[in-house]
Amino acid sequence: MKRHESLVPISRQHHGGLLTARLLQHGAPPYKGMPSTPATKRDYVVAYLQEHLLPHFRLEEETVFILASDHSEELRQQVQALQAEHQQLQQLILALPDVAEQNLPDALDGVGKLLEQHIRQEERVFFEQMQQQLSDEKLTLLQQQVLEHLG
Repeated sequence: MKRHESLVPISRQHHGGLLTARLLQHGAPPYKGMPSTPATKRDYVVAYLQEHLLPHFRLEEETVFILASDHSEELRQQVQALQAEHQQLQQLILALPDVAEQNLPDALDGVGKLLEQHIRQEERVFFEQMQQQLSDEKLTLLQQQVLEHLG
């Protein structure tokens, strides 16, 4: 299904998240200009959290999640699960500097898999249901809120 204009900016941000998720997972191919050792991947994802993920989470939580939660119980339950994953991802990433070097590849893999699963859930299930359930008026309102938030 084509993405509604209100969700396009968020979907575009997901692309960088998916690349980061794949980079962290076991067996990731080398990406030109991207970190390649567990330590540099750890440093990259900690910086990525601050620079990209936290602002992205805030955008979703202050716009999309509020509108969806007010619409239906089904969407409200999804929002609760997605918000819990935001918190879990943040905690896991912030804990990476304390992970022993020999355990770091597995810890990075876990973060990468959770981040990928989270983004795919939002894109393939949550956003699809929002587009089907919300009126054009509400989606237009969402678009205005997203654009205001992005400034």
